[in-house]
Amino acid sequence: MEKIRAAVRLMDGLCSGVAKSVKWLILFFVVVTIFDVALRYFFQAPTLWARELVARLFGPLWMLTGAYLLTKDEQVRMDLVFMRLSTRQKAILDLITFTLFFLYFGIMVFYAWKDWWSCYTMAEQSRSVWRPVLWPFKLAIPLGISLLLIAGIAKYIRDLYVAITGRDWNGN
Repeated sequence: MEKIRAAVRLMDGLCSGVAKSVKWLILFFVVVTIFDVALRYFFQAPTLWARELVARLFGPLWMLTGAYLLTKDEQVRMDLVFMRLSTRQKAILDLITFTLFFLYFGIMVFYAWKDWWSCYTMAEQSRSVWRPVLWPFKLAIPLGISLLLIAGIAKYIRDLYVAITGRDWNGN
């Protein structure tokens, strides 16, 4: 059982570590936006790339932090019904719904990596004036979905433990 707990901690740590690293993009967004605004209003010389860069990086920010919510059990659900259930009943309901989650996200992971690979091998570029290559931005999609799948596996293991034992994952 301790090896399983260690594996779950590793999965949770990976998802949390990525989210905590990516959060620094927000500071980068602020700096780039202030730079663009300063150039536009004080020097009448707006950049062609700043707004698009910030917009393109917002997607990766959300994609790479989504799994963190799942590790903290903060995902969206129907709390009206869910909050009335016992801990064991919640775990059983999550086991049922996460079976569908795995099917859906398994398919998404496959196609997201396939789409990213196509973008990478074709050196796909934006149609904007500064024409950046898109594969670094699109990489966040399969990575984010893969992290969600990893976080889902960890949650499934925790819920399975609760459903079988009736005790909280932390032993309560």
